[in-house]
Amino acid sequence: MKKAIQIKDQIYWVGVQDFNLRHFHGSLYPIEEGTTYNAYLIVDEQVTLIDTVEEEFTPVLLERIRSVIGDRPVDNIIVQHAEPDHSGGFEKVMQAYPNAVPYASNAGVQIMMKQYFHDYHYQKVKTGDTLSTGVNTLTFVEMPLIHWPDNMLTYVDQAKILFSNDAFGQHIAGYELFDEAYALNFCLDKAKEYYANIVMPYGMQVANKLKALKDMNLDIDMIAPAHGIIWKQYINAIWNAYEGFASFRSEAKAVIVYDSVWHHTQMMAEALAEGLGQNGVKVKVYKYSETMSCIIMKELLDAKAIFVGSGCYNNTMSSEIAGFLDRLISCKVKGKVGLGFGSWGWFNQVPGRINDKLKEAGITLLQEGAAITQNYTPSESDLSVIEAKAAEMAETIKSL
Repeated sequence: MKKAIQIKDQIYWVGVQDFNLRHFHGSLYPIEEGTTYNAYLIVDEQVTLIDTVEEEFTPVLLERIRSVIGDRPVDNIIVQHAEPDHSGGFEKVMQAYPNAVPYASNAGVQIMMKQYFHDYHYQKVKTGDTLSTGVNTLTFVEMPLIHWPDNMLTYVDQAKILFSNDAFGQHIAGYELFDEAYALNFCLDKAKEYYANIVMPYGMQVANKLKALKDMNLDIDMIAPAHGIIWKQYINAIWNAYEGFASFRSEAKAVIVYDSVWHHTQMMAEALAEGLGQNGVKVKVYKYSETMSCIIMKELLDAKAIFVGSGCYNNTMSSEIAGFLDRLISCKVKGKVGLGFGSWGWFNQVPGRINDKLKEAGITLLQEGAAITQNYTPSESDLSVIEAKAAEMAETIKSL
């Protein structure tokens, strides 16, 4: 029997471990070892469920709920986010508990209606609205576009728990529910990866909401997100990290992303890395078509510079690099510099087009916008020139 796990007096985790998941949000975010869909149960004078799970895992959710309350009904269901990994089990839970009252933000109600085509008599809530379940009082806080328009979080005053939905999430799957079971650096790295791949475009909204939550002077013992571990020991660390993520806090680091068939663009990438790395800039180099994109996005989050390279394929850049640049545009990065580079045979336009895409992504071009180009195979002399240019750019990067 799948049993609930108590996390505090009257509060239980009733979620699911999805150990087999390898692609989160389709191909957007490849992951290594699965995730959790966290749902939480408050057993008070009224029984309240916070979030559900992916539809296929609903029987496990219901089994965990019944392990605590038996035949007692669920009175309230808090829909913090309508995305199917959180709301997919909602209709089956409503079938099991037809008298439950669902609560959601205004945008949440609209999206739930468009996804599930049935009015469950939702109660619309906004920031500052409360729900008393007996001993506990739930306070709702809207957080639109972190990362959908409907997202909200719920603070439970008696338990001092912030149920944060997607905010502060990570992909750590296991039965050790609390951060204290893991090293701090591991937890922060997983949170950084999640933020970079899911939340990065919404830094302004995150920064504003962090400030608003601070101004509410909430007494927080735990932050319980919808994916991954519950923050308990490392709350200050993850909060400070999120402030850095939201502001694109960066270090003297360059991320070099390229694709190359005949190694010519690869040789250029490695020459750039040599010139940067030998002159005080931390360097990460990735062949895009052979690298999990989530790693690149994570490293880009706190880098000051990005270099993007491609050879010429039928008068255009590689499809993988084109897709990466389009994704970069969608991320709304701030305060970064960069440059395009690449080899060519008879059409010397691709590196310039990469520069155009970098500018569209909000990235300031280095070296007065002049892409680094190479006709066919670079000689040792050509590579030395690239290294020298990279050394010059290293000084600019360090000065930012």
